[in-house]
Amino acid sequence: MMELLSRDDFKDTKIDPNWGPFGYLLYVLHVDQLKLQKSHNAPPPPQTLCKQDHTGFKLRFKFNNSVGMKRKRNLKAVEEEDDGDWVAPKLKPKKRRKQEKSVCPIPPTNLPPKFRQLIVEDMGGRGLVLVIQKTIFFSDINPTASRFSIPFSQVKTHDFLNEAEAKELDDKNPMQVWLLDPSMKGTNITFNKWVMGSSSLYVLTNTWNPVLKNNQLKKGDMVQLWSFRVNYLLCFALVKL
Repeated sequence: MMELLSRDDFKDTKIDPNWGPFGYLLYVLHVDQLKLQKSHNAPPPPQTLCKQDHTGFKLRFKFNNSVGMKRKRNLKAVEEEDDGDWVAPKLKPKKRRKQEKSVCPIPPTNLPPKFRQLIVEDMGGRGLVLVIQKTIFFSDINPTASRFSIPFSQVKTHDFLNEAEAKELDDKNPMQVWLLDPSMKGTNITFNKWVMGSSSLYVLTNTWNPVLKNNQLKKGDMVQLWSFRVNYLLCFALVKL
């Protein structure tokens, strides 16, 4: 089960006066992953902090060599990639139903240059992967539901998740991730996997309503959801086309 963070998890934290809002957010995500690793008896990665720019704090991690071989190979692949779009290592393929074929109303477009510059050059992000391109439906703008659905039938690839993250979601443990919204503002949001009968979907939830309101998203809008990594932390970018 997922454990909430407490004051004790931050007792040894040294606050840098140069940290910005995104810096604190990324650090909280890092502490959350440390706690998750400890709960699985995995050695935590040492942390090194870098200088902050206008987009927020950049974290630089060095991972312990004792991490399992599969995880080590995944991290090495990320470290050696260039600043272009990353093709993630494929997980073991799963049998899917015929109705779960990828559908898309229009051909996917590339990530807008201003997003690419912010993510790659300013934030040091890597491994850009197009997760889904879809039309906003009523269920996505329903304030009572407060969630953005990512149906498996429309997902381009599931390889944006590493094996540990996929297992956490399969075990019904939601993840706290960082989302860059269409106005290029960052927010913390919950990423989860739901199984509804014979259908499965990912969802962005809990803080979805403010994203909806601040970006004036409405039914019929076409959007893309991209994933990327900032120092191995899973992040997303939502782009309005």
